[in-house]
Amino acid sequence: MNYHLLLKTGDSELRAWRNLSKERQAMVSVHCEITRGRKKPNKDKTAPFEYNIDKVFDTIKQDFLNAKICVIDITREPTLRSTETESLGQPHNGYEKWVNTVNNLYTDNPKVRPTLIINPQETDDYDTFQSDVFAQFDSFSQTFDLISYRASVLHDDGFVDDIAMLSDRANDFIAQGNTFEVLLDFEYIQPSTADLHASYIAPIIREIREAIPAARIVCVGTSFPKNVTDLGDEERDEFRLEEFQLHAEINRTQNQFIEYGDYGSINPIRNDFSPPVGIHLRARIDFPTETNTIFYYRVAPKIDKDRNILLSPRVTMYKDAAKRVYSDAAFTPIEDSWGCKKIIEAATKSPEGKSPNFWISVRMEIHICRRTDILSKITQN
Repeated sequence: MNYHLLLKTGDSELRAWRNLSKERQAMVSVHCEITRGRKKPNKDKTAPFEYNIDKVFDTIKQDFLNAKICVIDITREPTLRSTETESLGQPHNGYEKWVNTVNNLYTDNPKVRPTLIINPQETDDYDTFQSDVFAQFDSFSQTFDLISYRASVLHDDGFVDDIAMLSDRANDFIAQGNTFEVLLDFEYIQPSTADLHASYIAPIIREIREAIPAARIVCVGTSFPKNVTDLGDEERDEFRLEEFQLHAEINRTQNQFIEYGDYGSINPIRNDFSPPVGIHLRARIDFPTETNTIFYYRVAPKIDKDRNILLSPRVTMYKDAAKRVYSDAAFTPIEDSWGCKKIIEAATKSPEGKSPNFWISVRMEIHICRRTDILSKITQN
């Protein structure tokens, strides 16, 4: 069973990926979004922002060589777009710029595979729209053994029309021994909604199967919130991973297996600008468990209210949080997990990370380890 990881190229995500063992990296099908990259420094405040998208390309070339595959896509998150990412998705001449970009990345990283971009312009008539999409598909089919289509389940109720339009080409592509993949992206899954999502997606999956019977269908989403206190208490709580429940419930109603994917315990709404760390910020460490849940501990800072200064060093706060995680009955370490080692080190020696971004990486790496372990057991059984 494949594990599909939908990943943006932020610092936290890449640190988690780079610290994952090569053996585990080889078990993961990465679906990597091309984002704008970091803002380039410019002393001229009147000049338009420029971003280092070339560094994102370098990451795809260098960091995902050991992944099972690396399907690349253009970010759908408005805060991570730029003029460069927008130009990549232009449909002119059969999405020529996107096709050339994917081919160039494939030259340097043979694990690269394309996502089919569907981005019609308001001025395009249907024939022009269809012609550009078909030209893109035909170009990719000449080079690649896998083409992916990512559907935004919550925001694009017309994607089944795209599937119907592509069905003849996709079925021919599959008949030649290739893979056409439909990524059903549920994005953020709210608490206790997995069964509801599974019920309404069931007839849509049947429509996809009728159009492209042998398509690989992947269910992707995440239930990790932007703020854990939206779901739990201030100091400690635990919540269920709805994405795993969603996957199980969808497969309960299907005759053909639907593959599993998630965001690696990252909320879909991402921002590559880190806010300043204020003195009132609590130190928090999260821990993905063996039972498809995540628990966390948050440590409040000690503050001199009169002078408005932090009295407790941040490293001490993270050490305290790590001790609480490590002593929790639900803490079960993973032998080859970098993230688990960092929690144990922080609890017993001294924390390496003193910022939220570092501990996001720790949680994400452990989450990926848990998912690969659980999916491996399911495959063996």
